[in-house]
Amino acid sequence: MVATAFGLARQWCAGREIDGHPTLSHAVRVAVKLDQHLPAVPPQLIAAVLVHNSPEFAPATVDVDAALTVWLGPEITRVVAAMHREHAAMDAGVPAVPPLRDLWTLYASAADKIVSVGSILARAAAADDPKDFWCGRQAFVALVPYFREFHTATSARLPAGLRDELGLAVALAESATAAPASTAAAGDAGGSSCPGRWGRAS
Repeated sequence: MVATAFGLARQWCAGREIDGHPTLSHAVRVAVKLDQHLPAVPPQLIAAVLVHNSPEFAPATVDVDAALTVWLGPEITRVVAAMHREHAAMDAGVPAVPPLRDLWTLYASAADKIVSVGSILARAAAADDPKDFWCGRQAFVALVPYFREFHTATSARLPAGLRDELGLAVALAESATAAPASTAAAGDAGGSSCPGRWGRAS
């Protein structure tokens, strides 16, 4: 099952990137993160995170739900669809925490956030001009409060290690983006403000 999911992700997401990394590499890092924090992580959950970006990147000719159900099963399809709904809501500026009863989606989403936030923070730290870096990523800055909301809402549901690593990532994101937020406010008062929004994928 995991090998099948890896093959589908490699086929559907070839040449695409998330947070400066190939989409498949990002998915593998999310899977590794889950394996670090979940004892005996179910292979179905690993398979789900490997293909979780497929609805966004698969060719338009592919019926992703149908293909995932045939190749991997309905539970993987359900988790992938739930993660895609959260991603779409985040991109639309109306993020919402997935249902707290849906533990697999919460685990996968938490690991996805740890990897994504960590990647962005690493790129910011390596940037020649951190202020300019964050000015080009206002959509991420706008989502940081949602990351905190997600962490607060899911803390009692996540394994301790996953919860704590997500909390640290969110705290670091809050600290890193606080200055650009004040800079943008100064721009509204007549200084130079940051330019427009960015997308999480390229």
